[in-house]
Amino acid sequence: MDHDTSRDRDKNIEENETYEGAHPELQDLPLPTTDNMLYSILNSLNQNIANFHAYLKFKNYISEDILNTELLKRSMGIHRDFSALFLHTKEELVFIYPELLEKAERILFKGEAGTDFIKYTCKMSKIINDYKVTLYREGYLPDFKPQLMLTDI
Repeated sequence: MDHDTSRDRDKNIEENETYEGAHPELQDLPLPTTDNMLYSILNSLNQNIANFHAYLKFKNYISEDILNTELLKRSMGIHRDFSALFLHTKEELVFIYPELLEKAERILFKGEAGTDFIKYTCKMSKIINDYKVTLYREGYLPDFKPQLMLTDI
């Protein structure tokens, strides 16, 4: 019985070519655009970096176990977000900034067990800053510096 039902449905699809599935309202959802994806990744990356440095700044006031757990979480978040940003934008920058990409790849895919993740994340933060400057320079991201309006003067 089920076989006949699916065969009839397949036959109807071929004739009509408009089978909409169980949830037709979901099929028109737009995919995120590149700009939105970059902003989403950068927001998460910036938040994780800020949290990481805040925990380091106040490390004398937090127990060592909690500090290590939170720093490791932030470090992993920074690594994940930067990997996503790097993979999302790498293709277009390969010929323009090969040295920067090589440096970023070395840091991202180092993956040695037992490394000091605080030093590792601080190195990664430096390369991330360079990478963000490159993205601004190449026009992936608008310059968010406040611009003075001449009409306000």
